[in-house]
Amino acid sequence: MDLKRLTHLLALADERHFGRAAERVHLSQPALSRSIQALESETGQRLFDRDSGDVRPTPAGEFLIERARRLLFDARSLERDLALYGDGRLGSLAFGVGPFPAAMLMHQVVPRLRREYPQVTLRVEINNWQILEARLRDEAIEFFVADIRNFSADTDLLIRSLGQASAGFFVRPQHPLAGRAVTMRDLEKYGIATTRLPAVVKEETAHTLGISARQTLPLALECDDVALLRTVACSTDTILGVIHGAVAEDLRSGNLIELQVVDRPGLHSEIGVVSLPNRSLSPTARCVIDAIVDEMAQRNVPT
Repeated sequence: MDLKRLTHLLALADERHFGRAAERVHLSQPALSRSIQALESETGQRLFDRDSGDVRPTPAGEFLIERARRLLFDARSLERDLALYGDGRLGSLAFGVGPFPAAMLMHQVVPRLRREYPQVTLRVEINNWQILEARLRDEAIEFFVADIRNFSADTDLLIRSLGQASAGFFVRPQHPLAGRAVTMRDLEKYGIATTRLPAVVKEETAHTLGISARQTLPLALECDDVALLRTVACSTDTILGVIHGAVAEDLRSGNLIELQVVDRPGLHSEIGVVSLPNRSLSPTARCVIDAIVDEMAQRNVPT
């Protein structure tokens, strides 16, 4: 059913006069008359009684007019919603974030998204890259942000690098190693707490310690919950190995300090966006990624 004809129907129902209704919809009176006749032919019903210039809806006309009002309202609402969706301001989005970028970025990004896109429903899954990859392939999330060094060059996934975040080793101020230059070997006594590390980081650390890459690294605690890792480091002599952005608040407040490790490997996290190939990201997803890129730029993360 032609929505324009329904618009003409409502104009005539409201004005009860062909001349005024034609002016309202910017048509000539004969053109409006033909439109109404076409609608009557399409419905098989007489929709208006026309007596001596007086135009009144028939019972069939009243029936159609009521429903046409609802239909045209819904059509206008749909047009508005599509415009909002195209701007990323309406809809829903599920995406994933690895432990490090979650700790560094999400506490700023998610509140910003809620302020700027209050009509968008978000579901944020924080987990390690392996689980996030599985969730992506199952299409449970649209994309995820994580350390991308675990992915081989021939992966079938679409990967966009966002930049490198430097990492270090952090302890509470009263730690026995605080305030002096130390070596990687000095860290072994106290144990290192960190997330599940990319294979390349394990290899670099093993090389620095002079052990085989096949040997187990001296990790006292391996956990993907950065908040828990921070709590352990602030309350024990366990050494926290994370990116700087994950402990920025603790460094500012003095809860943690960075160790000066003279032979530390060049530790960093290569943060990137991972999505499915041959799938266009939704406008909302693009807005979220833009917000993440902006936050990384504010933190001076090199891209």
